[in-house]
Amino acid sequence: MKRGSYLSVGFSVGISMTILFSVVFCKVLNNYAGIGVGICFGISLGILTSLIFKKYNDKKDK
Repeated sequence: MKRGSYLSVGFSVGISMTILFSVVFCKVLNNYAGIGVGICFGISLGILTSLIFKKYNDKKDK
């Protein structure tokens, strides 16, 4: 997998999880603080996903 592909997977997972977590935490907390929590979780999950795909593909290439 090329460099751009695992970055795009990380970005797409991060953006979708940001939206999902923001909606869920806004409904659970009944406050707009859920947007910040959703952004933090989405960014961290996106970075984690891109790193996992990168390491998996580095092992697969060897």
